[in-house]
Amino acid sequence: SRIFSYLDKLPDFFFLAVTWLGSLHLLLPAALAVAALPVAGSHRFEALLPGVSLGLSALLTHALKLLVRRPRPQVDQLLVTLPADWSFPSAHTAQAAAFFLAVALIARRRLPTGPAVAAISVALCIVVLVGWSRVHLQVHYLSDVLAGGLIGILVALGVVVTHGRRSHSTP
Repeated sequence: SRIFSYLDKLPDFFFLAVTWLGSLHLLLPAALAVAALPVAGSHRFEALLPGVSLGLSALLTHALKLLVRRPRPQVDQLLVTLPADWSFPSAHTAQAAAFFLAVALIARRRLPTGPAVAAISVALCIVVLVGWSRVHLQVHYLSDVLAGGLIGILVALGVVVTHGRRSHSTP
């Protein structure tokens, strides 16, 4: 009976761990580590892409939270401390999407096809799991997570497109 009690809580433990993959506490040092890699000097834009995408997505989501001011879900027994800020959009999901999409784009450019596909697949899985963790932990609505994911994707792609336009317009 006690074993089944622990087995019932495995999804909770799993999502409590996965949700950290969208946290600035983990992603900011990871972005700094990517920028500090020895190969980063020869590929400066790629080295900065995860950090710039992460920073812009964090700023945008927190600005939107203040603008929209959607309350968090009302739940009696939470598995985590309810964040003090507003619910919409999910910053964890936006940050994970921006960071891991940036890493996937770098992998696509720098790795052979097989490892690149594997890296992109892992990145996509992480983003989906982080988003779902926010819903499972009952700190966000599904619409918060979908909006956060879209913001992260658009920010990372926007940084790449903006850089491409700037580098092509420079003589």
